[in-house]
Amino acid sequence: MTAITRQLYHSLSHPTPSFLGGWIVAAGFVICWSSGFVGSRLAVAIDTPTLALYAWRFALATLLVGLWWGFRTCRSRRAIYLPSLAHEALIGSLTVGIYLLAMLLAVKAGVSVNVAALIGALQPLAAITLAGWWLGERSVPLQWLGMSVATLGAGVSVLDDFQGMGGAPAWAYGLPVLAVAAVTLGSVMAARRPATLPLEARLTVQLGAATLVFFMAAGYLDAGRVAPPPLSMDTFTTLTWLIVLATFGSYGFFNESLRLFGVGQSAALIALTPAMTLGWTALLFKELPGWLGAAGMLLGLLGAIGALAAKRSTPRAVPSFRPSSSV
Repeated sequence: MTAITRQLYHSLSHPTPSFLGGWIVAAGFVICWSSGFVGSRLAVAIDTPTLALYAWRFALATLLVGLWWGFRTCRSRRAIYLPSLAHEALIGSLTVGIYLLAMLLAVKAGVSVNVAALIGALQPLAAITLAGWWLGERSVPLQWLGMSVATLGAGVSVLDDFQGMGGAPAWAYGLPVLAVAAVTLGSVMAARRPATLPLEARLTVQLGAATLVFFMAAGYLDAGRVAPPPLSMDTFTTLTWLIVLATFGSYGFFNESLRLFGVGQSAALIALTPAMTLGWTALLFKELPGWLGAAGMLLGLLGAIGALAAKRSTPRAVPSFRPSSSV
């Protein structure tokens, strides 16, 4: 038995708290991140205006985290500057508001949540590409190869969804691409100017900006139907799912993942969310892609993980990306 094998065997048979903690954080991040795509599927299925439901979802989440921020501020009496708030509001509008709005509209138009998750998983790769142009981050050939394979996989899955159960018009598949562009732009903007506000302040402002985006979208795209959703078990279940898992769960596990693993490995975990979303939809909705869609997802996962692993092996780190909650 080699030294590496003995070390691996010892780690598996005598796990330390940090070993178990790392697995819990990684699993929690992937589960909560993918839960947002399933939440959008649940929201579309219930009999209530979806955009208004999302607007009130973010309003409730903003209220909860705002109370936390107010409590922490009263204790610390830390000064908050208006330019920092405006910067976080812009970041939140892009990485939460427009990103989730475009994804939700895609699902409403018939794009399957599996394909939406796969296209969304290209965001770290898009951030690497934009950062290379904007922030001067260098790319390596293996990274470009992985990105090409991931993009090919997304295209194959879109073709399968377009021909199969999705039934969405061709233009609807541009919405997840728009979502990726929005969250990528916001993430790179965040990387150019490191955050100065505490976590609870950033989350409150970002969720507040998303609330405004969805109320405006409901007023413009949904005939002004912005009334609170009716109280029912389906509404309560969907709101609880979206707020607890998709908002606070994904954001909390994402920040803990950054602390434990760093940006590169956290980005690689996002590449695992399409497979988890596929598991969610198979379990809850009995939906599975065809063989072409499965092949596309496999290509997307292999390409994304390969590209991120290639970037991680270079001397310079992957640029910071700041996705908030999933859909």
